[in-house]
Amino acid sequence: MPELFPAWLIPLVFGMAGACIGSFLNVVIYRVPLGISINDPARSFCPECDEPIPWYLNIPVFSWLFLRGKSACCRTPISFRYWLVELLTALIFAAMAWKYADMSLAAAVLLCVWSALAIVIIFIDAEHLIVYRSQALAAAAAGVGASCFFPFLLPDKDIMTWTDAFQGAVLGGAAGYAIIRLVIELGKLLFGSWKEHFDTPAAWSLKEPESDHEELQLVVNGQRHDWSMLFHRTADRAVLSGGSVVIDGEEQSPGDVILYRDRIELENGDVFPLENVESVEGALTDIHARREAMGSGDAWILMMAGCVGGWQGAVFCLFIGSLLGIAQAVVSRLGFGKNLPFGPALLSAAFIWLLGGDRWWFLYIRFISGE
Repeated sequence: MPELFPAWLIPLVFGMAGACIGSFLNVVIYRVPLGISINDPARSFCPECDEPIPWYLNIPVFSWLFLRGKSACCRTPISFRYWLVELLTALIFAAMAWKYADMSLAAAVLLCVWSALAIVIIFIDAEHLIVYRSQALAAAAAGVGASCFFPFLLPDKDIMTWTDAFQGAVLGGAAGYAIIRLVIELGKLLFGSWKEHFDTPAAWSLKEPESDHEELQLVVNGQRHDWSMLFHRTADRAVLSGGSVVIDGEEQSPGDVILYRDRIELENGDVFPLENVESVEGALTDIHARREAMGSGDAWILMMAGCVGGWQGAVFCLFIGSLLGIAQAVVSRLGFGKNLPFGPALLSAAFIWLLGGDRWWFLYIRFISGE
């Protein structure tokens, strides 16, 4: 390929395609969490006034700069995220082509598919604390395909054929998923207890999901807690004490309120299945529950990483991702117990692995083995 084309041409083409695809990724990132179809309306529109955006004001990367970050129709500020996603997608596509296209063009294309899905997951998780399993599984499939087209993508030196690569990628994905599941179980056992006391009664309520992609939330003193983080297992429960509760507009007998994944139980023995309840609110002075150390979506994310890096890549991403997550928490000044999206850190580590971080792994292995 270098003999037919200049070395810079393929990365340039990939980068230009990445900028255009990044524009579409912005549509996915904005619409999917809100339950809006990505096909209807087909044209991009202003989120503030719903005015369709003409094509000449929708040029990737450049339009945001030309408009100085403001909508042409109503002068509403346009989120910096739109420009960042387009530029980031262009740069990552170009980088994947630069590193892998000479060895396998098909692998480079599939790694770009993996990267596009990873970018969508990063920004949705960062903004909404949601990881869609379908997106992660699609990325994992692209990662397995890339490994099959280019077996040397995986760090295991014994992998020489596409069948070996398929097995290594699948096992790497399974290892990544299992590692996070183990961390979740250990984290909940050691650090998952949530006890909080309020000197004066604090308001609490259940917030219904606003779209099919969201989930029920427990809101305590203004802080939202995802239902799946509190009630991952059927036996998980949260005990709310020292206050009152109103269910569907009717105040209930005073006493403890016990929340389960599928029902509400009162101290007097009354049981309210959640599927039959329309509104719940009340006050409390104490809450005691156990919650997940991290979201179950992180397991699907590390599975994605394992499919392009093997089990070694999954371990690398967990370690480097943890360091990036700690740095993110420090910079964001998040307090203990606050929800922190871990997916962006894990996938950032995966990009580091794909673009040269795998060498760090080999250097580390040689160091500890004394070579």
